[in-house]
Amino acid sequence: MNLSVTTLEFLSLAATQPLNVIDLRDPEFYDTAELKGFTHVTQIPLTQLVNQFTQLDKDKTYYLFSQFGDYSETMAQFLRDKGYKVVNVIGGATAFSSYLAS
Repeated sequence: MNLSVTTLEFLSLAATQPLNVIDLRDPEFYDTAELKGFTHVTQIPLTQLVNQFTQLDKDKTYYLFSQFGDYSETMAQFLRDKGYKVVNVIGGATAFSSYLAS
């Protein structure tokens, strides 16, 4: 399994299969309309994930989005260490939105 994917790789995968996304942004930054067009999105703010990760299904693969991708990379490693299958989306929601706008 890839530990990280680019926005283009994420979109290619999402075009062929439903993906599970965890949006780690704080509520004031949620703008998941674009993400929901491609995936199933669960919104768990970064500050709450360390207390809520046990609610996730270890049999599923999750694609993590933060605003710029830095925090999602850190949290992806945290979840992998706990036995979860996770993939960081490089550049996060900002790169995703920029790609769709181009």
